[in-house]
Amino acid sequence: MEEHRLYSLRARDIMNQDFAVVSPLATVQAAVEAMLAHRCSAVIVDRADDGDAYGMVTYQEITYRLLAKSLSPTRTRVAEIMVKPLIVVTPNLRLPFIAQLFARVGIQHALVIDEHRLAGIISSADLVKAIAAADVDG
Repeated sequence: MEEHRLYSLRARDIMNQDFAVVSPLATVQAAVEAMLAHRCSAVIVDRADDGDAYGMVTYQEITYRLLAKSLSPTRTRVAEIMVKPLIVVTPNLRLPFIAQLFARVGIQHALVIDEHRLAGIISSADLVKAIAAADVDG
């Protein structure tokens, strides 16, 4: 694939649609188990209602907000360590702009929202994997 093809890819082309959604009342232990089951580095924390925002827990929050404070993963609720509200992108946003957003805001993950519906999650790892999948030189 040619280099210009790589940079014309959009969020919908590389987003992960196999993601875990947990309740804000779930324990961090349950969130970790969901992350491992889905082979992902983040779980989405569900909204309380349609007017609410999604949250997210990543390995970073678990490390910084749970382990570093010696909290119990079986007694700590996801709501206590999640990031909320989140940066979201549309499925049509091209990879260079996603990368620029990640760099500017200092994030590693974003939700992909399509017409007010959760469509997927995209990470910096997905952006890098797109290089290998594109086979730019070959």
